[in-house]
Amino acid sequence: QVNNDSVNYSKAPWAEQPTQMISYVSCHDDMCLVDRLKASIPGIIPVELAKLDKLAQTAVFTSQGVPFIYAGEEVMRDKKGVHNSFESPDSINAIDWRRKAEHADVFAYYKGLIQLRKKHPAFRMGDADLVRKHLEFLPVDGSNVVAYRLKENANGDAWGDIIVVLNARKEPAKLTVPEGKYTVVCKDGFINEQGLGTLYGPEVVVPAQSALIMYK
Repeated sequence: QVNNDSVNYSKAPWAEQPTQMISYVSCHDDMCLVDRLKASIPGIIPVELAKLDKLAQTAVFTSQGVPFIYAGEEVMRDKKGVHNSFESPDSINAIDWRRKAEHADVFAYYKGLIQLRKKHPAFRMGDADLVRKHLEFLPVDGSNVVAYRLKENANGDAWGDIIVVLNARKEPAKLTVPEGKYTVVCKDGFINEQGLGTLYGPEVVVPAQSALIMYK
């Protein structure tokens, strides 16, 4: 379902297996995630910053590649906008772990993403044929929303069907999903594998600037 003509830098698949791809949203080169979001959205308020930070990492940890996070991102590390800090002092490069208390919700969300991926093999199939068999993108109206289904107990997962929706819009997104009763495990910036409530297809609404993960 991927249109390679629309992919940046490469008009054809460049990897044969998902294990050949590293998934990340920031690293030591260029801006870290918090600085990138601040630069991309001038005047962004802290609440919106935390929402988009969580959303970005959700894309990483639900992708079929090998996930990578930059040290300190779990406490919303910044480097004061410095792009390449290899010659910068500790005042730029140091990780202020005191921010963990300030951003406890972000830290807990990252921890939840890691746990979700470790416990559910559907998010790490590791084989291109399995991905082709079990991953299906869902139709959405407009831009800035990605939705897909990991179907038929993908990679031996206990969850039969898993729906993942990433909504970067500033307003809720409505989309059609296969009919059924779903247990929600990620919604509006919170993760709980034991469940955050129940939704029913064929139509669901995803809150603005957040991810929705649910299963049946």
